Amino acid sequence: MNVLYQNPHEARLLFGRGFRAGMDRREQKKLAAKNEKEIRDEIRKKDGIEEKPEEAAAQKLKEEAADLYDTFDMRVDRHWSDKKLEEMTERDWRIFREDFNISYKGSKIPRPMRSWVESRLSQELLRAVERAGYKTPSPIQMAAIPLGLQQRDVIGIAETGSGKTAAFVLPMLTYISRLPPMSEDNDAEGPYAVVMAPTRELAQQIEDETVKFAHYLGIKVVSIVGGQSIEEQGFKIRQGCEVVIATPGRLIDCLERRYAVLNQCNYVVLDEADRMIDMGFEPQVVGVLDAMPSSNIKPESEDEELDDKRFTDNLYVQCFNATGCGATC
Repeated sequence: MNVLYQNPHEARLLFGRGFRAGMDRREQKKLAAKNEKEIRDEIRKKDGIEEKPEEAAAQKLKEEAADLYDTFDMRVDRHWSDKKLEEMTERDWRIFREDFNISYKGSKIPRPMRSWVESRLSQELLRAVERAGYKTPSPIQMAAIPLGLQQRDVIGIAETGSGKTAAFVLPMLTYISRLPPMSEDNDAEGPYAVVMAPTRELAQQIEDETVKFAHYLGIKVVSIVGGQSIEEQGFKIRQGCEVVIATPGRLIDCLERRYAVLNQCNYVVLDEADRMIDMGFEPQVVGVLDAMPSSNIKPESEDEELDDKRFTDNLYVQCFNATGCGATC
């Protein structure tokens, strides 16, 4: 209603060298170029000076630049999904972790993988992943697989159905593929890796998932669970296998009856470790770990181990939980 507010003053900020907050910068840039042209035309008209061709060309370029004013001019970088791996900055990795709700605790953490191509898995495993129908890795796989490939101790927490099994199976198979194949010389020394699960059903699910990938590497997988003949299971282990998937109670029975040994086992996975402890399997889990050679135990300082890169003779323990872990490791 007030005449004073019918024609509000528009600030002209030094021909586009300044901007007002809360407004589209591209529109401000175009408006500044338009205002500059109007002012120059007004000055020329007043002084009776005609516009030179080079000035007209420069003004046209300025208008085109204002029209194409993009995020680079606004000092806002491209999104991480539009960048190559070598172009990623620390800010991009922070945004990436926030997008997928990935958080870490630890030292010298490797970067998460953005896609299967960047995972540094072998070509055989990548083909197996493709045939299994895994299009893009899940957040737990993005975070845990690079750690597993470095043969680091890992405690992974993610909800049920988020792909935790593949998150520990793929690094485990990569590690085993670098070791000597099973033969008559070493098959009596036991498997290279042990996966423990709290229930028979879960152990069988893990076996199905592991076989799906191990088949392409020629790695043999044996499950040791209740409800089946312990003699037959012990016979399968003595025939030689690289991976044993077991429930803690049945595995400790096999070890006590000398059906199986773990003389060369350097890789242990505890799937749903929190549930396993809640169900009272802690003595059995500790018994399985005690059955492994003491020479396989890693040094107390992980930083020292990472600096020395002493990976091949150490024991690697990975826990994957569906909920928060209250265990002291």
